[in-house]
Amino acid sequence: MASGSKRAWFGCTLLAALLPLASNAQSLDDGMAAFDQGDYDSALRILMPLAENGDAEAQCQTGRLFYRGGQGFEQSFSKSAEWAQKAAEQGNACGLNSMGVLYRFGEGVPEQPDTAFRYFFRAAEQGSDKAQFSVANMYELGEGTARNYAEARNWYLKAAAQGSAMAQYRLGMMLLEGRGTEAGPEAAVAPMREAADQGLPEAQYVLGWMSFHATGLEQDYSRAEAWYLRAAEQGYAAAQINLGNLYADGTGVDQDDEKAVEWYTRAARNGVPAAQINLGKHYTLGRGVPQDFAEAMAWYQEAARYGEPVALLNIGLLYENGQGRDRDLAEAALWYNGAAEQAEPRALEKLASFYSAGDGVEKNPVVAFALQNLAVAYDSGEVLDHGADGLASMGRALTEDQRSEGRDLAESWEPGTPLFTPSEVSTRP
Repeated sequence: MASGSKRAWFGCTLLAALLPLASNAQSLDDGMAAFDQGDYDSALRILMPLAENGDAEAQCQTGRLFYRGGQGFEQSFSKSAEWAQKAAEQGNACGLNSMGVLYRFGEGVPEQPDTAFRYFFRAAEQGSDKAQFSVANMYELGEGTARNYAEARNWYLKAAAQGSAMAQYRLGMMLLEGRGTEAGPEAAVAPMREAADQGLPEAQYVLGWMSFHATGLEQDYSRAEAWYLRAAEQGYAAAQINLGNLYADGTGVDQDDEKAVEWYTRAARNGVPAAQINLGKHYTLGRGVPQDFAEAMAWYQEAARYGEPVALLNIGLLYENGQGRDRDLAEAALWYNGAAEQAEPRALEKLASFYSAGDGVEKNPVVAFALQNLAVAYDSGEVLDHGADGLASMGRALTEDQRSEGRDLAESWEPGTPLFTPSEVSTRP
């Protein structure tokens, strides 16, 4: 079709009666092609006249453009809602789905999950896979409607059958976790693989996890590494840290600290506290990188911002050992205290040792005994240096009344609350 050109059509009256006249007007397909190419300004220029003339699909797509914004026009949720509503009033599935999104997240309209659900449901009944996914997701979460795992599964199935990777993934997760169905992990493999084959990193990660843990699949560390790698290369942080773990431990791959550090670094930069801690440990020990206590401290502090108790513990260790800084037992005690308040057993034992010796804190054997009681109680992985033997040794230095008071202090404390202090300990003989 001619576009933007001028032709002389003299003598073509008969031909014009047989064929449609060439026109400069551009179609919905032209607008969508520009939209798909990311040329939002051109898309809006093409679609707006169609929308103003009442084309429901063009109205919806115009709303979607305002939802994003372009170089030549500002993002506007209110305009997005205005155009989506026009399309929805004509029963257009795209418009109905867009109104569902806007009401679900309170963008341009009040946040009303129940209203969102009704819009999604109408679009889903017309076969919109996006709306079918949202209906399923809201049933799964009990958002805007009563939680109903059976309905969630049914709507995920409908969307998955249309090729929705996210629906395939969520269906796989429901099957994996046994929610709303008696099916087990084996049934999760097929939809999860369909999503993974479409490149969805969440699904690739889960298949790696299933292969690693022999859940629904045979245990295969090499296969786990392959799935993790596909997700990690897309920036999926959980896969990146797990790849780092595989290389650090030499599980399914040749042990390689340098590659472990490479993947820990990627995950750490993605804001994963566990990766930041692991990276800090490698810098502390000089594994895969030159030993660098300042770099270790920086990564531990990044994780500490999230309140991670192991990061707090490791910062305390750097201060206690004088690694990369002057030795400072009082500062170490503060960091240990922060970790101990989250029931970190090693931090509890460290504090117990400090109070027993008076290192960085006021010496108090009763507080030390109480803290060691807690350390032993919360030691689920046998990570303590002294454990029950240390508790018995501390107890022998106390009177029965002091031991009783220490046990009472330990039993009255709850994780997440401030630890007791020497001022709370009585002066029982």
